Amino acid sequence: MPVAQGVAIATRRAVIVGLVGLASAIGLLVLMLWLAGNSGTIEVRLGDSDFRGIDAANLSAEIAEDGPVAFPDLVGRSRPIWVTHGGSDPTTGWSSFLARVPGKSTDCLVQWDADRDVFFDPCDAATTFPPDGDGLEQLAWRVLDGELRIEINAPAETGG
Repeated sequence: MPVAQGVAIATRRAVIVGLVGLASAIGLLVLMLWLAGNSGTIEVRLGDSDFRGIDAANLSAEIAEDGPVAFPDLVGRSRPIWVTHGGSDPTTGWSSFLARVPGKSTDCLVQWDADRDVFFDPCDAATTFPPDGDGLEQLAWRVLDGELRIEINAPAETGG
């Protein structure tokens, strides 16, 4: 009676192939860890670098009627902002700045006092800031095709 013969595998060859594969995997792992550790910091930036989608004419009219507008931080980095506008031209006269009081707790977010036309520090009511937010971290802005864009990741250099 004929007996079926299986594929004859040379044990020595299988061991060598397995060791080469294992050595390659370890080498790749070491290389990946070395490359990942090569950079001092990893910076993740998701989304746009600016806050956009704001109709400048509509927002300037709203601010003229109701006062400055607050925008909460939508990405959880404790960076809520205030936006104000002065003048009648929606392409100029904007001020945007962080609501956090410099050097204070993240709980100290400036509030608008419409009766006095100033921002005030709720942690120290004697500390006030003018309507343009002078003294707070200013953010760069620009108006493109009627859309107000606020650079939320970089401070302003010399205004809008």
